[in-house]
Amino acid sequence: MRDAPRLTWTERGALALLLGVFLILGIYYALDNPLCKPDEAYHYAYAFHLRSGHGLPVIRVIPGRTQFTPVEMEAHQPPLYYAGVAGIAALLNMQERIIPSVNPYLLGTLEGNRCLTTPLYSTFPESPIFFTGRLVSLVCGAMALLFAYLLCRAFLPWPVALLSAAFMGFNPQYLFIATSFSNDMPVTALVHLGLWRLGRAIQIGLDRRQAFVLGGIVAGATLTKLTGLGLLIPLGGIAFWQAWRTRRGQPLLDAGLAALVVAVGGSWWFWRNWRLYGNPFATHLLTILLGRRSSPWTLEDLRDFLVYVWRSYWLAFSPGDLLFAEPPVYGGIGLICLLALFGLLKALHRNRSIRLLFALVWGWFLLVFASFLILTRSTPIFIGGGRLLFPAAIALGATLAVGLTELFRRFPFVPAGFAVLLAVYAASAPIRYIHPAYPRPHLVRTLEHPPTHPSGISFGDGYFELIGYDLQLTQIAGRPALAITYYWRTLRETSRSFSVFIHLQTRRDGHLVLLTQVDTYPGYGAHPTSAWRRDWIFIDRLALPLPPPESVFSGTVVTGLYDLPTMERLPAYDRDGRRFPADAVPLADLWVDAAGALHLSAPADAGGQR
Repeated sequence: MRDAPRLTWTERGALALLLGVFLILGIYYALDNPLCKPDEAYHYAYAFHLRSGHGLPVIRVIPGRTQFTPVEMEAHQPPLYYAGVAGIAALLNMQERIIPSVNPYLLGTLEGNRCLTTPLYSTFPESPIFFTGRLVSLVCGAMALLFAYLLCRAFLPWPVALLSAAFMGFNPQYLFIATSFSNDMPVTALVHLGLWRLGRAIQIGLDRRQAFVLGGIVAGATLTKLTGLGLLIPLGGIAFWQAWRTRRGQPLLDAGLAALVVAVGGSWWFWRNWRLYGNPFATHLLTILLGRRSSPWTLEDLRDFLVYVWRSYWLAFSPGDLLFAEPPVYGGIGLICLLALFGLLKALHRNRSIRLLFALVWGWFLLVFASFLILTRSTPIFIGGGRLLFPAAIALGATLAVGLTELFRRFPFVPAGFAVLLAVYAASAPIRYIHPAYPRPHLVRTLEHPPTHPSGISFGDGYFELIGYDLQLTQIAGRPALAITYYWRTLRETSRSFSVFIHLQTRRDGHLVLLTQVDTYPGYGAHPTSAWRRDWIFIDRLALPLPPPESVFSGTVVTGLYDLPTMERLPAYDRDGRRFPADAVPLADLWVDAAGALHLSAPADAGGQR
């Protein structure tokens, strides 16, 4: 039996410094980064659904149905995190001025539209519920580090325990997910709280009080995310081990008490799932929401999966994991991890007292990984990524800390240097990767230079004015394109998100024929009209792919705004108040001559010059 170590003032100060740096970085990640983190729009829709008083969402399971609403995409998840955010929003009477939503044009254009959520950026005053969800997640991420530290401190000297938490928390992807609107960090915090209590149970023995507390922790984790239910497996293993060592059945009874607490605490949720979906855990809904894999896994699939998990564990800064770090970054981290693993094996051979710690954390890591693998094998995509391993993140953090400390026993500053380097990399990662890929909308009060083609066109009942536009021939994905820079001024604010259409059309036999088109929210979803503010000018560059170079064509490029749900176009008026036919504003004439040369000119009837 071993008493819990008392924290000295030096140790407390070092721990406070670690958590303080993490929270500072987290606030930066939460408030400054775009709203394009994995699945945030779906998780937010769940909490907003509860905040609106609609109760727990239900997935309508209909044979053959393939399209689901944003709230349905996460409706299989337990509700504790979402109810907590909704409760805070209700208590503080929070109201969204800008409601983040799913971008209907995601990946629908050759460039842009790479973010699931629209708008791309917002602020706390404009979207307080959304950012409250992020900050709740951040607090949970810090709590997970605290509990991970306490777990390691029960077996390790405090500098090594602190280093374990540092390697866990300064992982750029951990910070990225710890500041996302999702239940990943709340369950990570509760699981690491449970692992800490399991570590204490290993040291002092499992008793009735410990079992009751552990049961409550596992119940809370389970009602946050189903991953938490898996803690019953190491709890059962510890109970069997202690029963075998003591030749007494009391540890098994205590473990049974913990399981009973979990069953009672989660019974209503399991019963609800059983009644609605015929499955108490609702895990089968993933294949309904995401589709079912049509072919068995191959060795190549397994290899791709492992590479994907490794990369997305450290840095994958976008939905769909489109934004990775440079390959040498993953290679360098991998080399350090291999060195740490070698050092850990040496430490385990030399120090028997830490073996139970690593048996616990790596046993749990393998359980989480196995469940992740089983789930993703049934879907056509690799779901989640490395973030789904964060409930077991202390396994890697402790391995790095203990392994590197063992290897560099004569140079103790080296492991700390690696942790500091990781923190610096995490601090610079948004500037290096996110901001160039997802630039902020270009907003100004006044124009320094007038548009090349002034227009003065108004849309709707005095909502927006197209001050003018620029035209430029360019290329997208190796094919010719016309870049159009719009200069929009907001005259009246609206909560509706109107779409922009750009059509290249021609006349054949007296009928309009569409040659090519682009439909998108303004800014490729980065700055929809619902986020536009009065008297601000939004400079927006969109591009229209053109027919192949070998095509001989002539046509007119027209543009306008429409409401996507109804497909109704906003009325478009020239500066004299005359309405454009079909509410389509001509921007340019394009034609390819017999020699294959592409010509561009602005039409004479644009902007009321008719």
